[in-house]
Amino acid sequence: MTLQKEAHKQDSLAQEITFSILNSDIKVPPMPSNGSRIMALAQEPINKIDIPGFCKLIEPDPGLFSMVLQLANSPYFRGVDEIVSLRAAIMRIGLQEAINSVNLYFLQRFLPNISELHGFSAKDYWAFSWACAMAGRRLGHPNLTMNTLPGELYIAGLLHGIGKLILAIHHSGEFFGCIEKAKNFEMPLHTVLLDKFGTTDNLIASKLMSAWNLPSRICNAVEFYHDPGSAPEEYQEIAGYTQFAYRIAALSQIGHSGDGISLGLESTWISEQAACPLSKKELQEDIVQEILISLGKKSESIAGVSSSRKNPPSEPKPDIDKQRQLSTSNNAGGKSKKNGFFGWIKSIFH
Repeated sequence: MTLQKEAHKQDSLAQEITFSILNSDIKVPPMPSNGSRIMALAQEPINKIDIPGFCKLIEPDPGLFSMVLQLANSPYFRGVDEIVSLRAAIMRIGLQEAINSVNLYFLQRFLPNISELHGFSAKDYWAFSWACAMAGRRLGHPNLTMNTLPGELYIAGLLHGIGKLILAIHHSGEFFGCIEKAKNFEMPLHTVLLDKFGTTDNLIASKLMSAWNLPSRICNAVEFYHDPGSAPEEYQEIAGYTQFAYRIAALSQIGHSGDGISLGLESTWISEQAACPLSKKELQEDIVQEILISLGKKSESIAGVSSSRKNPPSEPKPDIDKQRQLSTSNNAGGKSKKNGFFGWIKSIFH
């Protein structure tokens, strides 16, 4: 079978699985009308977002309104006085943080719950997705990319794993078997899923996102992030940065993707692009260090856990290969040491 025919077969199977799920008795609901607007805000440059308009979008939804207030009064953001108004909460948190948190909470509430599987839990899934999204937003800085926006990478990172979530809900037994095989044989989960289902989780995710009418750039970023070089040329960069964010999230040891192995940054599409600033080893190490420290500090301090790191940028650069080995070992059991942020998230979201 030619590569083109094989790709078409995988695409057809992903389409079939996606639409069978969308039409099943236990279906993934259609995207609510405010959902596309909420995710569109995350893609906009922060200086173009209208705060009163954002407030009007949040205020009619008691769950979103309450979440933003609780975040503003959490140990990480809490001031002397308790915040009781939405506008004051956004001012304390910061507009970007408020938009990021609203997107995370919205998706957690909107998508169905999953059964707790060994090596794949809702808490670890959302923790890893958050880490991937935050890493992606940082990688989207204009100095590091050519044609990719921070918000696009944030949404791609947040949604990159929904294919796994769908399979965990609707094919839990088979999906659990795939996770076990990936862990035991230290294999990438998507290759195990391809063998079992004839398609991959990222392709299923892309089809579902297309059904939700999300932008094609983000859909393609998710579809091709495992192999950006196979994407149409106009989508290779955004898929490459999504792949890079995914690998950083794995290094962070925050949450768990269900993967059986954590591959290094040296094999990413970005590292192989001479024209890309991040292909330069020294800059790459600096950015990865910055992101890992930022993720670690926030995942701990937002839950009220004190940090001994006073000046993160001056800390020694992390041994990325060592962290990769640790990540592989820890993630194989589906456990995360840095779960403070999502312990707090879980306490207010569930």
